[in-house]
Amino acid sequence: TLEALLGASEEELRGLGMGYRAKFIVKSAEIVRDKGGPEWLYSLRKEDHIPAREQLEQLSGVGSKVADCVCLMALDKTGSIPVDTHVWQITIRDFDKEFGDVKSVTPTVYQKVGDLWRGRYGAYAGWAHTILFAADLVKFKERAQEAMKSPTPTPEKKAKPQGGGDSPKEGAAAKRKL
Repeated sequence: TLEALLGASEEELRGLGMGYRAKFIVKSAEIVRDKGGPEWLYSLRKEDHIPAREQLEQLSGVGSKVADCVCLMALDKTGSIPVDTHVWQITIRDFDKEFGDVKSVTPTVYQKVGDLWRGRYGAYAGWAHTILFAADLVKFKERAQEAMKSPTPTPEKKAKPQGGGDSPKEGAAAKRKL
């Protein structure tokens, strides 16, 4: 809960495995409280994608990618495209090779990448992004390749009951003999 985060120290959060993020969590909890708490976060669902993302970017340590992850997965902004190195590589490979010449992801480039995805996949581009992102990860590629090599399992036939008969009458007769 927000109250639990507000009561936690940076050291406690580091002890829980939050690492360098601990200081951002402490500061962000204070910002969320000051903006109105959970009600403020819930209100972002009513906002359009870009205004919601911009509000989230006001939290400590939250940039466009993390804000778009929250928009996509928690605020029902299905057109949000969190752009990271994997998405960048997919964009170059599958959408526009000219992005390979770009030296850094500026806010303009970030928006153009998202626009490419939204242009191809429409209102649910964020979920298409999630599927393609996961499929592009090495461990998923390896699993998919292994799955393709394995023969398709066939359902096993049920063994006939001991005692011989196929019909309920025959099965009952066999039980009486025992």
